[in-house]
Amino acid sequence: MGKQRAYGADATLKAVRETQYGGATIGPVRRLDFKTADLSASIPLGDDPLLGRGRNAQAPYRGLVTDEGQLEIPFDLQGTGWWMTALFGDPETTPQAATGLLSFAQIPVPGDTFTLNGVTWGFVAGVAAGNETEIGATLADTLTTLAADLNAATDPAIAAATYAVEDDTALGITHATPGPEGNAFTLAASTAVRSAPTLTGGGYRHVWRSGADTLPSFLLEIGHPKLTSPVFFRHPGAVLEELSFQMGQEGPANATVSVVAQGEETENSTLEANPTAFELRRFSQGRGRISRAGTPLAGVTAGSLTFSNGIERVRSIREDGRIDGADPTLATCEGSLTVRFDGETLVAEAASGDPVALVYGFSMAPGYALSFTLPQVHLPKPKYAITGPAGVEASFEWRAAADAAGVMLEVALLNDVETHGGT
Repeated sequence: MGKQRAYGADATLKAVRETQYGGATIGPVRRLDFKTADLSASIPLGDDPLLGRGRNAQAPYRGLVTDEGQLEIPFDLQGTGWWMTALFGDPETTPQAATGLLSFAQIPVPGDTFTLNGVTWGFVAGVAAGNETEIGATLADTLTTLAADLNAATDPAIAAATYAVEDDTALGITHATPGPEGNAFTLAASTAVRSAPTLTGGGYRHVWRSGADTLPSFLLEIGHPKLTSPVFFRHPGAVLEELSFQMGQEGPANATVSVVAQGEETENSTLEANPTAFELRRFSQGRGRISRAGTPLAGVTAGSLTFSNGIERVRSIREDGRIDGADPTLATCEGSLTVRFDGETLVAEAASGDPVALVYGFSMAPGYALSFTLPQVHLPKPKYAITGPAGVEASFEWRAAADAAGVMLEVALLNDVETHGGT
């Protein structure tokens, strides 16, 4: 027996890509996570009174269809890739091999051991045999021999990676197979410092860039499947106009997307009863970062970023009152930074007008990450105020512009999804 009233806890959001704007769709149907939604069509009423019909109001006329709204979504490891494809178009995807380090502070002594992928390896003073490496005259010599021994090993657990000396003090380890499976390769050592308990960073790196000439469109469905009489609101011709998010100090990372759709249709059955779903693993504000030229900015207390595709609603004369298309125009990106004022952080750039490179990003184990890179950000000279004995803050309202290579905003997501093309 269904419910008499609709509840947000029961609501669903599903999407499928269109082959052409407002037209046929091509799978798969995706179930998407969301926090809030106000995407809905509206038709306003207008007045055009005729004279000589008395003082009482006459019947209004119906205006044009406007189907727009916002969705609040989580930044999560897999689902975020779907939203980035909707916002920018299909990404460039490159498999990444998992990597790690064993760093040595001194030359190993006989009997020292470490473990790679469950296999123990040791150091000896004399001729090495089996899973052993002969200690050399220097640490660099020892690591060179160690890398050669490991690369020549026939044990499948060891041969699953390649080995090289880095900076004469560390053993660099790279999994032989690009992709997420390398993240399961374990590291353990009593004589060295490991970079992490396992190799990290194995997966698929997806890169989106702003400024594409065309954007994909989707059929979105917001449904209430548990009502006694289920209701599903479908929105064909849905295009993402804007993405915005705040950077904070704690809590999960969320974003808001603005959607422009062609119109709304009401159905009593869903697009797909068993849609494909992403595994939910959310990025956290506690592992967020804002960097300048590759170095984390100190004293940042808050930040925001807003990107817009500048969607133009294409209207023509048609009997259903809907738009004909939603075309991207000028793409823009702006945001803010609030820092503890120290007389140095960003002050020189703001005063001189020189642009800076900024990165807003989040990370999670095992080396997965989401980043928004802005190669050319212009800062105004900020106004700051002293309001009491506590710390003084300065706020910068910045704007991004395209660099010499034509890049204004680049979004990169390293995750365990092989492709986000076609969503």
